[in-house]
Amino acid sequence: MNRRHFLVAASYVAATVGLAAPVLAQGYPDHPVTLVVPFSPGGGTDLLARLVSTKLEAALGAPVVVDNRPGASGAVAGAYVKTQPADGYTLLFGTSSTNAISPVLHEDKMGGMLTGFDPVSLVANSALILAVPSSSPIADLKSYVEASKERPLTYGTFGVGSTPHLLGTLFASESGADLIHVPYKGSAPAVADVTGGHIDSAFLTVTALTASLEDGAMRGLAVAAPARLAQFPDIPTFEELGYEGLDDAGWFAIFAPAGVPADIRAQISKAVRSVLDEPKAQEEFAKLGVAAQGSTPEELETKRDASVALVKHILATTDIDISK
Repeated sequence: MNRRHFLVAASYVAATVGLAAPVLAQGYPDHPVTLVVPFSPGGGTDLLARLVSTKLEAALGAPVVVDNRPGASGAVAGAYVKTQPADGYTLLFGTSSTNAISPVLHEDKMGGMLTGFDPVSLVANSALILAVPSSSPIADLKSYVEASKERPLTYGTFGVGSTPHLLGTLFASESGADLIHVPYKGSAPAVADVTGGHIDSAFLTVTALTASLEDGAMRGLAVAAPARLAQFPDIPTFEELGYEGLDDAGWFAIFAPAGVPADIRAQISKAVRSVLDEPKAQEEFAKLGVAAQGSTPEELETKRDASVALVKHILATTDIDISK
């Protein structure tokens, strides 16, 4: 081969190599994708994961299999996903609890959930409502704060270190309200004790409070969310009432093992956004008490970092007790 022919051949090989990466990326996915859920089947997180996995199958053109790996508040699932190849075929269905709150509150056990993952897409935002029994003389958030200064008011949540516990503590600090946190093992007993007159209020998810709000057993005072809820448009947000930092009430998102190519993460993110933008999906997610919302990987990273910063702020500026 003379020099001229050699240079032509070399140029052809170089051009072919340059095209190899995009061609391979376009082949994703060519076999089932696994979505690992850090909680047991049947719970709220599992239901959301299964809903989004079903919709993603059509958008990605491949089966999306849900794999439940409960344990250690999400650490079991996280440890497993980290060991998988960084090829986009094993993903983590994380939450603000597993990937932001618990890693800060329990760094010794959960700190690893902040590292070893690359953000892919937000899936949904949660919301919390502060509510009192309909028999209460408290009519709005202002009178709630005023009443707490006459005697401490109790508010029930679904656990120590939960999002409502954190935001409830932040609200008490900002407003000067005298509040006593009453943790329960789940939302149902908290609702029962509010409607039964055993505690003054509850700070719980929309799903937990919907029935009581709709049948008039409870009255909503404020919602922790970026905007008013379509289901309860008469309940103002905390921000409307002058309290900032209470709009991050929790989220659900998809993460990948660190090192998954950016173009594959972008492809999954685009697929998530496309299915969540559909009106039917918005309705289905709303029935589960959350607002469907996809994002770019960069937007999810920003959101996660903001949640981490908020938890650290609450720990540094309030007297919250997470030792129980």
